[in-house]
Amino acid sequence: MEFIKQYLKILSNVCTGLVFAFASFYLLANLYHFFELRKDYYISFNDELIVADIDKTLETVNNNISTFDSSSYKGQIPTNNMNLIKQRLSNCIASFNNSAMGTMRNKNIVTIVDVYRLRESYENDILNKCVVSNLYWLTEVDESYGNYLADNTDLSKLYIDTLVTSTSYLKKDLLNNSSYYYNTSIASASTLDNTRDGFYEVMDAYNRAAKLVLYVSEWYKVEAVK
Repeated sequence: MEFIKQYLKILSNVCTGLVFAFASFYLLANLYHFFELRKDYYISFNDELIVADIDKTLETVNNNISTFDSSSYKGQIPTNNMNLIKQRLSNCIASFNNSAMGTMRNKNIVTIVDVYRLRESYENDILNKCVVSNLYWLTEVDESYGNYLADNTDLSKLYIDTLVTSTSYLKKDLLNNSSYYYNTSIASASTLDNTRDGFYEVMDAYNRAAKLVLYVSEWYKVEAVK
């Protein structure tokens, strides 16, 4: 009986050792995967042309909406509506100044984690807080807002739907780029390419959303001086 107890104790220790060895191997393998396959894309974020274009677009939007003076406005749109539209456009500007973009400012590298955070911010801040919450009214605007907007409701809806669906493609690309494999020179190069391409892909989505805000602000500027 004592022999069986000793045998079971040894067997238990062996099993515990095997589990510990497997867990250690798995942990080390994942650390290896992280350090060996993590390839940073070196850029100067603030100086990137697409980032500069977004910044310039938002600056123009801010200048356009600042032209409105409720005390001197003589147009056909109710002043309260003009104030509401100005607030909606201001909300959109604020959505672009989100924490993910703030973290990227002055950085000289982009990691796949940065790309993931920017994509999440595009969905949560740009789409939900700007496009859907503050610009979807463009798809239902009537003639009281003038022909410039009223004649383009279908195009506005198509453009907005394109922006909304683009996030699924961005997410799919990120998931495809997160698979596990051992490091090779080809794998490392592929990871770097995915980081670079993912960055420009998500920033292009940011830029296209900014152009929609600009489109509305250009109409608003003309209307504001009536």
